[in-house]
Amino acid sequence: MKLPIRLLVSGCMLVAAVNMLGSDIKIVANPGVRATTLSLTELRGVFLLQRRTLNGSSVEPVLQKSGAVHDVFLQEFLNRSSEEMHAYYQGLVFTGKGSMPEELDSYAAVIAYVARTKGAIGYVSGKAQTNGVKTLGVVPQRFDGSRSLLVRIEPEYPKELHQRGIEGMVRLTLTISPKGSVQSVRVVGGNPILAEAAVKAVEQWVYSPSSTTDILEVSIPFEVRP
Repeated sequence: MKLPIRLLVSGCMLVAAVNMLGSDIKIVANPGVRATTLSLTELRGVFLLQRRTLNGSSVEPVLQKSGAVHDVFLQEFLNRSSEEMHAYYQGLVFTGKGSMPEELDSYAAVIAYVARTKGAIGYVSGKAQTNGVKTLGVVPQRFDGSRSLLVRIEPEYPKELHQRGIEGMVRLTLTISPKGSVQSVRVVGGNPILAEAAVKAVEQWVYSPSSTTDILEVSIPFEVRP
């Protein structure tokens, strides 16, 4: 009886791990946007209406009106609540410094809008179908331009998840030593199986030297490509 029990437990753990993908976020953009990645600072700048271009392409943010994905995006990427963001946008509109971004009811509406609208950038669940748009990776950011990534090891996609077509985004916080090595890695979110592969790769990254120890935020996408 022990073997079936172990198999049941393993199966439950796999299901739980896969279900965690529902909390992942994909950043999606119109195919005309030339960027393939952006830093967290750039992402915040776009959605706070402080940045209008990426890699020379004009961009505009697209929001979901509400829901779990909307709340997770605001909290984990912009560090604000839905109420705070609404007040922020109202302030920009009131002072004439910006206009309210497009707000849509569902991830399907976001995908459709982003696909047909030049420069549009939005966010959807990590398990959402993203036909017609491109997914942007959120990469390590520089704090003052002095820390650049010298050695980047790409993570190995877990074979079983790749074969099942399971995708996701792993979010990590890295502590970088003055010499440039990665001292520690903390998993912020994402499928734990994908996170294990991401951590293994990121631990081998090397940054340029600095006089300080820095903490960087990293988002690593895992996508099944044809």
